[in-house]
Amino acid sequence: MASFLSSKPGGDPALGCTLGFGTPFSAQLMARVGYDWALIDMEHNPLSAREAGLMTHVIVSASAGKCRPIIRVPSHGVEWIKWALDCGSHGILVPMVKSGTEAEELVQRAVYPPRGQRSFGPSVAVFADLDSAATAMKYRTQTSKTVALIPMIESVEGLDNAEAICSVDGVTAVFIGPVDLRFSMGFTGGDGNEEAYLAALKKIVTICKRLNKPVGTFAVGEEECRKRTKEGFNFLLLPGETVVLVAGAKASLTDALKGIKGAKL
Repeated sequence: MASFLSSKPGGDPALGCTLGFGTPFSAQLMARVGYDWALIDMEHNPLSAREAGLMTHVIVSASAGKCRPIIRVPSHGVEWIKWALDCGSHGILVPMVKSGTEAEELVQRAVYPPRGQRSFGPSVAVFADLDSAATAMKYRTQTSKTVALIPMIESVEGLDNAEAICSVDGVTAVFIGPVDLRFSMGFTGGDGNEEAYLAALKKIVTICKRLNKPVGTFAVGEEECRKRTKEGFNFLLLPGETVVLVAGAKASLTDALKGIKGAKL
């Protein structure tokens, strides 16, 4: 199991940031902040496989392996899964998984034989390993066994089939996409206290705990992080570069304006 997705000592969730700018320099900066993992988001950002690969290597090297790169692929297609894994990412997040059958198909595309049907060719993945003596065969026999396959449950259909999805051998962890799940349930926004929504979160968390599989979700701000931690989530995805950049710029400008105002008193 990819242990970096499990709760840290003391029960604190592993924290990740979202990366979508597509620049290695931005990924390098964020990798040094102290996040446990980073999500390279190809689903909602126009990133190429090459850009995602470069970002993967930069995250590993800049953080000395402390920040783990995860790629959210744009679809279930074998080509996306193959590129994301062969570049050396520590796992993939796959959107809109709605059934156990779909989860099994993902395992077939992401796992080497005999369990799956993944084609062998990790020539680039070798260089995302901090071990300078790493080889393709080391990746095949050791590293690949720690790569995370994380289906996203973010629809009513996925919720109904959560047990089947989570139970598939080869599924490492599960991630709840709160916004799309809420839309699917007839709610709006990224969080809420509706009884049906809270019951949905509890259902998936309970299943994952029973199956000993980490469960994660998105969280914004102190209050959401507090709620999700109390609910038993093992890993959380925090806002990324856009939010951080704007918030930092606003804070810097506010401080400057306060200083200028203070000089006139």
